[in-house]
Amino acid sequence: MTGFRLYILGIPLGLLALAGCSVTPSLEDPEAEQELPGRFKAAPGDTTLPAAAADTAAYDATRWWTAYEDPALTALVDTALAANLELASARARVEELAARFRIARAPLFPSVSADGQVSYQNQPANTGISSAIGGDRGPDRFEFTDYQASLGLSYEIDFWGRVRSQRAAALSQYFATAADLQTARLSVVSQTIATYAQIASLQRQVRLGRRTVDLLEQRLAVTEDRYDRGLIPSFQVYTVRQSLQSARAEQPDLENDLYEAQSRLSTLLGRFAGAERTLLPDSMAIPLAPEPIPAGLPSDLLMQRPDVRAAALRLEAARQEIGVARAEMLPSLSLTGQGGTQSSKLADLVDPGQAFATFVGQLTAPLFQGGRLRANLSAAEARYKQQAAAYEQTVLTAFQEVKAALVAYDKQRRRYREVRRQVGTAQDAFQAQRGRYRRGVGDVLSLLDAERTLAEAQTRLAGVRQAALNARLALHRTLGGSWTEAPAPDDPRLFE
Repeated sequence: MTGFRLYILGIPLGLLALAGCSVTPSLEDPEAEQELPGRFKAAPGDTTLPAAAADTAAYDATRWWTAYEDPALTALVDTALAANLELASARARVEELAARFRIARAPLFPSVSADGQVSYQNQPANTGISSAIGGDRGPDRFEFTDYQASLGLSYEIDFWGRVRSQRAAALSQYFATAADLQTARLSVVSQTIATYAQIASLQRQVRLGRRTVDLLEQRLAVTEDRYDRGLIPSFQVYTVRQSLQSARAEQPDLENDLYEAQSRLSTLLGRFAGAERTLLPDSMAIPLAPEPIPAGLPSDLLMQRPDVRAAALRLEAARQEIGVARAEMLPSLSLTGQGGTQSSKLADLVDPGQAFATFVGQLTAPLFQGGRLRANLSAAEARYKQQAAAYEQTVLTAFQEVKAALVAYDKQRRRYREVRRQVGTAQDAFQAQRGRYRRGVGDVLSLLDAERTLAEAQTRLAGVRQAALNARLALHRTLGGSWTEAPAPDDPRLFE
C-alpha cells in the first residue's frame, strides 16, 4: 500500500504547481500506511472471518437501502439528508472553509486600492515653516486646498513559497472538512435506518407482548378453574400468575422505548417529536439484507472512508504549514506603487500635467524577534507529528473496525437463521397442538402454551432481525461507501 495517502490526495485536491522556491519539506509516509495489508482476510488457520468471494472488488454500497423496496424508508432517508440540522451545520462549515481558502490565496495577487482625498489647511503666516519662509513680508494667513485621486498597487513576491504553502494548507483543510460532511451524512443515514428498524421491531414486540399477556390471562383462568376443582396444586397457579405479572411488567418499558425511538426519528428529520407519525406507514417491517458481504475485500476500500480521507488531508495541511513557518524566517520582498493626479483645483484633476507617481521596493529580513519565529516552526513540526499519529491511528482503527464488522455481520446472520428455524419449529408445534385440540384429543392448556411459545419466538426473532440490520449498518459505515451519491465538493480554486 505504498503511496496510499498520496492516492487519497489525488481526489479533487490537485494543488497548483509551485512556482519559484519552496521550503516545504518532503516527508515519508506514516508507517501504518506502508504496512497496510492488501485485503481484509483472515490469518492462516483463523476461521472467524467469513470466506472470501471470487469477485470482492465489485463491492458497491451506493444507496443500498433502496434494495429493500420500502418507499417509506427511502423517503425518510431522503428527508433526513435534506432537513437534518447537524448536516446543515456541517454544510455551513464547508462554506466557511471555502471562504478561508480564498482568503489564504488572496496574497498571491496584487492588491489594488483607489483613493480620493481632499485636504484644506488654514493657518497664521507667522507660525511654523510659514514664518521661516515669509517672515513679516507675506500675508497674515496661508490657506491651502488640495485635491488628490490615486490608484495604489502593492504586491509581495512569494519567493520562498510561503503564500503558496498557506494556500495549499487551506485547500487541504477545505477538502478535509468536505470529508467531515460526508462522515456526518453517513451517520445521519445510519441513524435514520437503525431508528426506523428499531421502531418496526418495537411495534412488533409490543403487539406480541400484548398477545402473550392475553394468552397468559387465558392460561391463568383455566389453571385457577382446575385448581378450584382440586385437579392441580396451588404451585401451578402461582407459577402462571408470576409469568403473567412478568409479561405485564415488560410492556411499559417496550412502549416507552417505542415512543423514545419515534421521537428520536423526528429529531433526525429536523422536526418536533410527533411529526414522524405522518411519515411512517401503518404497517412496518424490519429491513434485512440477506446477501453476505464477504471477507477478502480489498483494503483500498478504506479510501472510501471519509474519516481516513480527512485525516490524510489534515496531515498534508500540517506539512504545508511547516513550509509557511520556514518561509517566515527568510527575507521577504514587497513592491508598492501609487499613481494619480493632484491639484489645488478640483477641475485640474483630469489634467495630465498634474500627474504624479511613486514606486517603492522593500526588502525585509527578520533579525531578532525573541525566538518567536523558531518557536513557530517548532510548533508547526509538532502539529505535523500530532496529525501523523492521528492519521496512523485512523488507518489502524478503520482496518480493525472493518474486520470486526465483517465478523459481527456474519455471526448475526447465522444467529438470525437459527432463530428463524426456532420460529418455524414453534409454528409447527402450535399447528400440531391446534390440530389435536380440534380433534378433541388435546387440551386447551397445551394449545395456549404452544401459542405462547410461538409468540415468544417471534418476539426473539424481531430483536435478532434488528441486531442483524444494525450489524449490516455498522459494516457499511466502517467501509464508508458512497451511500448517498453526494456530489463532489466545489473546487474553491475556481473564481466565482
